[in-house]
Amino acid sequence: MRRRSDELGEAGKGFAVVAAEVRKLVERSQLAAGEITALSGSSVEVAERAGRLIVEIIPDIKSTAHLVQEIAASSNEQNTGVEQINDALNQLDQIIQQNATASEQLSSMAEELSSQAESMKDTVGFFIVRSS
Repeated sequence: MRRRSDELGEAGKGFAVVAAEVRKLVERSQLAAGEITALSGSSVEVAERAGRLIVEIIPDIKSTAHLVQEIAASSNEQNTGVEQINDALNQLDQIIQQNATASEQLSSMAEELSSQAESMKDTVGFFIVRSS
């Protein structure tokens, strides 16, 4: 090709330069195509691996979802139990308050009865005949 470009003169030199650039462009295109092919193959491998991993973890995800449902049901049962205990404690508190009120009333009555007994004792003592 060089001989031919020598024969053609200036036009031949320009053709040789263009031909060299075209060769470089073809080489770069081939390298780029090789890289694209390698990257495409790598991407396909990554996608296939990701697909396999997803298939592998689906049973674990389902199992976890089932466990979460069981935990939620248990939490609801515990909440119901806590509410029942709270109601029972409120009732117990009311009973304790009623007992405290009743105890205060009984204490007041006992003091009143004690006072009345003391008064009766004094009254009865007035009528007791003493022997000399």
